[in-house]
Amino acid sequence: MTAPNQDPTPWELMRAMQQLRDDLRADLAALGTRLEQMVTKDVYAADQRAAAQRMASLEDDLRDVQQQRESEKLEARTNRRLAVSALVAPIVVAVTVAVVLAALGLS
Repeated sequence: MTAPNQDPTPWELMRAMQQLRDDLRADLAALGTRLEQMVTKDVYAADQRAAAQRMASLEDDLRDVQQQRESEKLEARTNRRLAVSALVAPIVVAVTVAVVLAALGLS
């Protein structure tokens, strides 16, 4: 190696250039590897559109399930009312008949 105040020899320059070339090659290979892992804008946009479509489909399905649940609640409420009226109506009729018969003195 040369002293600090001397110019480098051609051999030292060639060795330094070779080292720079090797470093540059390694850096470009690493950059190439990273670029291979990147996704293009078109692929990314297509993926985003597909995700948006899936979300819209899930939202529609959820809305349908909620509407179905509400209709089932309404149907259950209607069935309860029918069951109560089916049980209460004969009792009311029997009590009314008993009151009328008692009022007429026929019992």
